[in-house]
Amino acid sequence: KSSELVYFLANVKINKLSSTLNWSSSNYIMIDPQIHQKYLDKVINSKEFSSSSIYQNHLKYLFDSAVQEKGLKETTIAIEFFEKRSDFNPAFDTTVRSHTYKLRKKLETYYLKEGQDDKYRLRIPKGHYKLTVIPHSEADIEGESQLIDKFLQNKYYILAIAALLLLTGYLFIRNQSIDSKLAVYEKPIEKNNIWFDYLASDLPILIVIGDHFFFHEESKLYPQLLAIRDGKINSGDDLNKFQQEHPELRLKPADEPYFPYHSVWSLPPVLSMLQQKNKRIVLRKSSSLGTQVLDEYNIIYLGSIKTLYVLNHMLMNTHISYEISPRKIIHSQPDTSSAEEIFKTSEHSPGPNDDLVIALKIPGPAKNPVFILASYHSLGTPEIANYLTNPVTRRELEKKFIEKFGEVPEFFELVFRVTGIDKTAYSTELLIFDKLNVPVD
Repeated sequence: KSSELVYFLANVKINKLSSTLNWSSSNYIMIDPQIHQKYLDKVINSKEFSSSSIYQNHLKYLFDSAVQEKGLKETTIAIEFFEKRSDFNPAFDTTVRSHTYKLRKKLETYYLKEGQDDKYRLRIPKGHYKLTVIPHSEADIEGESQLIDKFLQNKYYILAIAALLLLTGYLFIRNQSIDSKLAVYEKPIEKNNIWFDYLASDLPILIVIGDHFFFHEESKLYPQLLAIRDGKINSGDDLNKFQQEHPELRLKPADEPYFPYHSVWSLPPVLSMLQQKNKRIVLRKSSSLGTQVLDEYNIIYLGSIKTLYVLNHMLMNTHISYEISPRKIIHSQPDTSSAEEIFKTSEHSPGPNDDLVIALKIPGPAKNPVFILASYHSLGTPEIANYLTNPVTRRELEKKFIEKFGEVPEFFELVFRVTGIDKTAYSTELLIFDKLNVPVD
């Protein structure tokens, strides 16, 4: 067994050496779609790529761009493929770099497993975005074999690897012992926990923070741009429509985001719950969220009803709709004779007021959970984030689900009314709790 492990570690080292020798820029050849298309199709339909449409489409885009001999830059990919705005700044947004890095790693994994016998290999050179092709001939394989033999003849490498192997084995056994002791104290995740699929899944968690849409006006009265927030203008499309109605104004979207109170103060309880299970968390503002990533993460949205943006389309899979002015939430049951249930709330005031909150756990494009916590005012979302993460109130809700449906549904919809003074809640009322059916393929 130890000789096999030494050979494996040596092979890993040689793979790196052969990468340098056999995959240098001099071995790159131009992509010919008539020859190389079938190798692209094989990669895309492999197990490594079949469950990830974003990386399938990303690879296709790079392949087509290479065929067209298009000079790709980070901003070009951001705007054309990831549908970013024309003012995309790579210094603040790493979407292109991070996705290209992961795509490069997925290609490496594919060629280590399913594609190890492919005659041609697709490569994205580090520091570049142009897709290239490298012929992988029998001579290359023979050269790798010779390097392995030469490497194994060096006793110093073997002794070093053997020592490393012994140290690794010791640390592994010690770590297993510690894990077994800690397991006694760690409670298993309850199946009826409404956060079960977030806590038990290996998918990373994307927390989307609602940011308000601001725009600038060029004014003759002030030397600098005026930053404006209009409750009826919540997107670039809304601004364009308003600009058409008022062509005399000089308006443009603001560059910097603005996060309202209910987005920021909803974060601590959710982050605390997830970090107890050491979950991988990614943060992103809602205005920059694109449809391409909706099947790549388990998603949680925190913020205002007005800042859902792309996630607003997810409500089509629920029985919930809303209006901004007047502020009301409508719950309807399709294909039944039940009348619509309409809940209203007033304008926010610094004194006593109430807020409506929707808490929707919706199936995403890959049946991944998309949990939306959104309210009209700053009072509601933070309170319900605490309500759903506090073990006592969470179990009360789970008990209600079990009494009604026999279990906690995988997907569901909730409507709350939160009453309080300014930003301090003192009562919470559950108005609606219902389950959502899982879509059938």
